[in-house]
Amino acid sequence: MAVFSLWVINKAGGLVYQKDFPAASKPDGLAVLTSNEYLVLAGTLHGIHAITSRLSPIGPSSGAEVIEGETFKMTIRLTPTGVSTLSFTTKPN
Repeated sequence: MAVFSLWVINKAGGLVYQKDFPAASKPDGLAVLTSNEYLVLAGTLHGIHAITSRLSPIGPSSGAEVIEGETFKMTIRLTPTGVSTLSFTTKPN
């Protein structure tokens, strides 16, 4: 499993840290994002996580933990302090 990127988002939805990793198995045509695009995506993902944490029909939920596409897997970890870590990796076979 190759790691594409690692993000840290504070509890207000701001991007605190972002690191892209060079990987030989990155999909072709993967766009290079600007710093502003990373900030917008981090805020959007924070909002999606907040919404999904309230969608559970049986009570409190921790929100979305994994989002998978055809070529990637995004894993979201929430710390007790409200800071989120996101890792973007290749999808395991």
